[in-house]
Amino acid sequence: MSTTVSQHRFMIIDKVLDTVETVRDLGVIVDHRLKFDAHISSVVHKAMVRARLILRCFISRNCMLQLKAHMTYVRPILEYCSPVWSPHHKYLINKIE
Repeated sequence: MSTTVSQHRFMIIDKVLDTVETVRDLGVIVDHRLKFDAHISSVVHKAMVRARLILRCFISRNCMLQLKAHMTYVRPILEYCSPVWSPHHKYLINKIE
């Protein structure tokens, strides 16, 4: 007989704990199935916003300056804790790239 997490009630000192779909721990979002799809979507969105901001705010179109700005402001978002949430599905890899 298989049971899901939502069928269990967890308590601490007579207080029932709420059931959540996702949780953020040390900046990494994990869902109840231990998948990182929500985290990857969040990271990709933040990186795209920063990349667009760099293109709008920098007056210079010098390639080296753009590359340094990308490596400073966008790449750390994409690489933070990547060994933990490293994707193995092709659609997630394509999303990050």
